[in-house]
Amino acid sequence: MRNDVDLTQYPGIGNGISSAIREIVQTGTLRQLETLRAQATPERAAIAEYPGLDAKLALRIFRKLGISGIEGLRDALESGEIARAVGGRAALSVQRALAEKTEFLLYETDPIGEAVEKFLLERCRASRVEAAGEFRRRVETISELSFVVETQDFAGVCRWMEEFGGGTIPLLGKPHEALFQLPAGLALRLVQADSSEWGSALVKATGSAKHLRQLARLGCRPARVKVAEEAEVYRSCGLGFIEPELREGWGEPEAIPSLVTAADIRGEMHAHTTASDGRDTIGQMAAEARQRGYEYIGITDHSQSLKIAGGLTEEQLWAQIREIDQWNERLDGIRVLKSAEVDIRVDGSLDYPDELLRELDYTVCSIHSRFALGRKEQTERILRAMDNRYFTILGHATGRLLLKRPGYELDMRRIIRHAAGRGCCFEINSSPDRLDLPAEHVRAAAAAGIRMAVNTDAHSLRDFRLVRYGIDVARRAGLSRQQVLNTLSFAELGPLLAGRRG
Repeated sequence: MRNDVDLTQYPGIGNGISSAIREIVQTGTLRQLETLRAQATPERAAIAEYPGLDAKLALRIFRKLGISGIEGLRDALESGEIARAVGGRAALSVQRALAEKTEFLLYETDPIGEAVEKFLLERCRASRVEAAGEFRRRVETISELSFVVETQDFAGVCRWMEEFGGGTIPLLGKPHEALFQLPAGLALRLVQADSSEWGSALVKATGSAKHLRQLARLGCRPARVKVAEEAEVYRSCGLGFIEPELREGWGEPEAIPSLVTAADIRGEMHAHTTASDGRDTIGQMAAEARQRGYEYIGITDHSQSLKIAGGLTEEQLWAQIREIDQWNERLDGIRVLKSAEVDIRVDGSLDYPDELLRELDYTVCSIHSRFALGRKEQTERILRAMDNRYFTILGHATGRLLLKRPGYELDMRRIIRHAAGRGCCFEINSSPDRLDLPAEHVRAAAAAGIRMAVNTDAHSLRDFRLVRYGIDVARRAGLSRQQVLNTLSFAELGPLLAGRRG
């Protein structure tokens, strides 16, 4: 900077700011800032390193939990202490502020992962490539793509990788590992392994830190066991093969013989049509379901309170019931079930009278309003709704939207207990920005004997393909086919639904 440049000629720059800019340019620091840093408490200094972190909130958490520093904040976030102390919304705010990497929905990450794998095989000429890390575990939001790569020229692969997508940024380079930043903002980690150690490398690169610590406690350290197959790693510590989705470390390592798959799904139980906010008609949705090999599809247009989504009045739902009867007379190979996505009102009542609900095969009951109710009030709202004999499935139970809102405050333990006692089911909503119920709650619900319906919440024909993301959640929760409601055939499902309604 030339000493004679008058910075005050630019809008918004006065003498004070001009002097500060000049000092920073000439000395590389600002004396006033360094003085303030020296006077700040360690907590405030740590907070300053994360501009997105609400300082007042962070200091409140420090005082309330008796912790200090960012590491203490991270530990409290991971253990759930922050959510319990100051609420889920505050915890999500802290989580986002502390995130060091860009996060994407799993759904958004899949095409990027496919493109990277293809590039590694075709352009970089790797002889073998397999996904690892949180991407392979099918975590709901992804900050890093990981791949294990077999190649004789890892340095060459890394040089080629810098050209992917118009240019990636190398962040870390080691003889057998490299880290890049992709153009989209995702981190990309490559780990080299040859065929003799492929299984060991995959286990190490796929499992969460908690899962790997659990294996270490059993005397099994993948880094020290050089084997070609993953199953051999687990056998070495007395375990059966553990599917990638189960390698989170939520419980003791356990091999589950047959996790549910998308091929097990026999019907769709949450689908919208042009009658409310869907894009396709009943006939079109039924034809698509039949094309996918399904035996049944439940039509669950919104109920009357949700006017913004074109919710059906009582008269309109009666007319739709009669229309579905007509479709069932004409259609072959598919059964259309009468249903509705029924709003749970703030007082816990359902959005249609019992005499109308009685005519439906089942209901999906959801909250679409008054998200700001307190934990107790919101929980009681759902419990009262479950007391209605025509309540079948709790739809997208927490109301979360991934990377947008954390959902409402709920006492899930009470809700799970109540649902088990009333014979209610829960939904795993496969919509990529919901994936609701979260896997940890699905595990708890399944342990209580509650069946889950893996639904797409389809609003168009294309949405049926999203079932894979609900299946990802179900598998991460350890569900078998027998624990998923819509793996039942129509002949099996009908009596079960009728039994709930008494």
